[in-house]
Amino acid sequence: MRKWLAEHSFLIVVMVSLLLPIVFMIVQSQGRNTNPTLARRLSVGVASTAQQGMNSVFGGFRSFFSNYIFLVNTNKENQRLVEENERLVGEVVVAKNLAVENAELRTLLGLGEARRDMDMAAGVVISRELTPFYRVARIVVKLDGDAELKKDQAVMAHLGLVGRVVAAANKTGDVMLLTDGRSRVAAEVLGRGILGMLIGAGRQDESMARLQVGVNEPLLENGAVVTTSGHDQVFPRGVEIGYITNAEKSLQAGPFREYDVSLSVNPGSLSHVMVVTEIKKDISPAR
Repeated sequence: MRKWLAEHSFLIVVMVSLLLPIVFMIVQSQGRNTNPTLARRLSVGVASTAQQGMNSVFGGFRSFFSNYIFLVNTNKENQRLVEENERLVGEVVVAKNLAVENAELRTLLGLGEARRDMDMAAGVVISRELTPFYRVARIVVKLDGDAELKKDQAVMAHLGLVGRVVAAANKTGDVMLLTDGRSRVAAEVLGRGILGMLIGAGRQDESMARLQVGVNEPLLENGAVVTTSGHDQVFPRGVEIGYITNAEKSLQAGPFREYDVSLSVNPGSLSHVMVVTEIKKDISPAR
C-alpha cells in the first residue's frame, strides 16, 4: 500500500486539490445562511487557484506536444530537402562527366578523320596502376566494336602519343606508357630534321622522358616540339610526344646528348583512347 501511495502521490495531491474545494462548496450550499462564510470563500479561492494551476500544467503539456510535433515535421522536411539536394548534386556530377566524355569522344573521332594514314579503334581505360607517388605507371584499355588488341599497337589520345600495347587478350590489353624505363620511341624534333630516340625516364615520382640525339646535332631550346618519326615501324609518323624542357641542363652521355621531355598526354586524365590497328604507309595524313 505504501509503495502504491508513494508512486501515485502526485496524482493523489492533484485529485485532492480539485475535489476538496468542491466538497466545501457543497457543504456550504446546504446551509441556511446565504452570506458567504470564511470557509466558503476559502474553498472557492483554493478551487480557483487549483484550477489555474491545472490549466497551466495541461496548457504547458499541450504546448510541449504541439512544439514537439512541429519539430518532428520540420526535421522530416529538412531530411527530405537534404536527400533531394544530394540527388540533384549527383545528377549534376553525372551530367558533367558525360559532357567531358562526349567532348573527348568527339575530339578522338576528329583525330581518326584527320589521320587517314592509319586505321584506329576507340577504346576505354578500364584500369590504372599507380606508383607510390600517385603517378600512373600503367593503364589497361578495352576496345569497343569488332577490333581486337594486338601486341605493339600504338595507343594515342587527342593530345598525342600515350604508349604501346605490351600484352593483349581479345579486346583488353596492358599499355606501357612513355614514362616506363623500358619504353623506346623513334622520334624527331618538329621542323628541325633532328632524329633521336625517346627513352622513358622510369621515375616513379614524375611523368618524364628523355630525348637522346647525336652529340653533334645543334643544341635544342626549351619548347621544341618532339614527335614520332615512324622509323621504328611501330608508331606512325607525326604524332606529338611532348616538348623540350630544361634544355640548359641537357647532359652528354657518350656520343649522345639527352634532353628532358615534358609529355603532352597526362595518363591520369585519360578515359578514352584510340588504338592504331594498321598503318597505311602509302597514304599521307589529312591536313
